[in-house]
Amino acid sequence: MVGAWQDTADAYLRSFARLCAGTVDEMLRLAGPGGGGRRLLDIGTGPGTVAAAAGRHGHRVIGLDSDRSMIDLAARRNPRIAFGVGALPDLPRRDHAFDVITANFVVNHTPDPRRAVAELYRVTLPGGRLVATIWPARPLPLNQLWAEVLRRAAASPPPGSRLPPDLDFDRTEAGFAGILSRAGFDRVDCAELAWTFEIEPAGLWSAVEAGIGRTYRAQDTAGRGQLRAAYADLTGGADRLRLRSTALIACAVRPH
Repeated sequence: MVGAWQDTADAYLRSFARLCAGTVDEMLRLAGPGGGGRRLLDIGTGPGTVAAAAGRHGHRVIGLDSDRSMIDLAARRNPRIAFGVGALPDLPRRDHAFDVITANFVVNHTPDPRRAVAELYRVTLPGGRLVATIWPARPLPLNQLWAEVLRRAAASPPPGSRLPPDLDFDRTEAGFAGILSRAGFDRVDCAELAWTFEIEPAGLWSAVEAGIGRTYRAQDTAGRGQLRAAYADLTGGADRLRLRSTALIACAVRPH
């Protein structure tokens, strides 16, 4: 689960972490009330956004991520929460360890989503709950903005990294719900969630220059300059970007 943001945690916090935070309130609502010693695992915790919110709701939280720089950042920001290195599909935790699992934009980044979901099922307590999100299949306004930057800069993205067909799944409500059901989860509910991602143009570009994303890193010096100029031309007149964002959010229960 090592992503394109390896060792770029601070830049990610200023940019894409704010995008992904748009799902947090709904995730915590679906996770249910904390208190009573309920144990929650936040997998793919990144800078600890979901973990921190869950802690404020009274859950006993552990956050895991594959990237040490993310874990270090999360621990600095949230010293009362336990963080550690761990990644799907092999979590360093015993069977039936958690009352609640949260996975915010994690399953869609794993090399074998079905195996990843099976591992989430393994560590969920019978009667416990999984709340997970993924990006949908269709391009979002942020993707469309970047595609226009590439077009204007006459830049070609590097070869794609799509999963082989036998490992991939439909990034739809039915497709996402289906892999959870086939892993053994019950009472699976999947819906679309929408919000507006707001960020200063310079803040989003700083994440690109920090190396989050493959296309910029794949360019030579001239190509990077062309991307920078195209982005500035598209966004230079805006104080803030307001980009409509959509996710698929699923809630499921492990049967007793």
